[in-house]
Amino acid sequence: MAKINAFTWGYWGWGSESKHFVRAVDWLEKKRGFLPPVFVDLRIARNGKAVNFKGTAFENILGSPRYVWMPRLGNKRIKTKKGKRIQIADPNAAKDLLDLIVEKAKSRRRIVMFCACEQPLLKCDDGFPSCHRVEVASLLLKAAKKRGLMLEVSEWPGEAPATVRMKADELQERALASGARYIPIGSVSARLSHLAVLGWGSSIRFDTPSMFWRVLVGPAPVGRHQWRLQVFPDSDFYGKASVRQRRAGLLDAGYGPRSVRQ
Repeated sequence: MAKINAFTWGYWGWGSESKHFVRAVDWLEKKRGFLPPVFVDLRIARNGKAVNFKGTAFENILGSPRYVWMPRLGNKRIKTKKGKRIQIADPNAAKDLLDLIVEKAKSRRRIVMFCACEQPLLKCDDGFPSCHRVEVASLLLKAAKKRGLMLEVSEWPGEAPATVRMKADELQERALASGARYIPIGSVSARLSHLAVLGWGSSIRFDTPSMFWRVLVGPAPVGRHQWRLQVFPDSDFYGKASVRQRRAGLLDAGYGPRSVRQ
């Protein structure tokens, strides 16, 4: 079988805007030649403050055929409040998730497995992953290796980092000049821009007649009815540092692809 791709995702910041995320995912998957993906909920409990992720809310947005809840792959520490930060309830359930990934691949559908955590860092200061979806991805890769399957898991959208140069409009220039964390790129009611689904570590140079800014970004979240590029804190606004070095650090930290090595 050819290489199979699956994705991880954290819905942090998408609590009331998830329909726009689903729209972006479906748009990009269609562009890549795939049908709308199936979302696998890795939470051990479906609660919290995010309005579109309480109970069956996200399932209702997607439709039941595109939603699977796998609490066996949840982090049981969320309930027990004891022990290590990450404790997968039933690690053997990764085999069931792998079965689902293989099954959906036959009909050109891919899997987006998700939880709430914002960052998918492979290691925190204590040497352990920041989020349990990172550990689930590791279990998946181990299971795929045992079966001789070529699996690659990436933080959505799984695109290679792009290098873009563009003219800054008035709103963008104002945001850049003030060192804003978010750069507007278009209304959610307008046609979706390719800038909304750039790969992690993408570099954008914004030009004006008098100067330029270069920022490191990933896929755009939505805020204030706008798609907004989120600027990484280590961006070099004036382009003096190596984009390649900063990009590599980001991808190595957990935003890049992880593959089975036979």
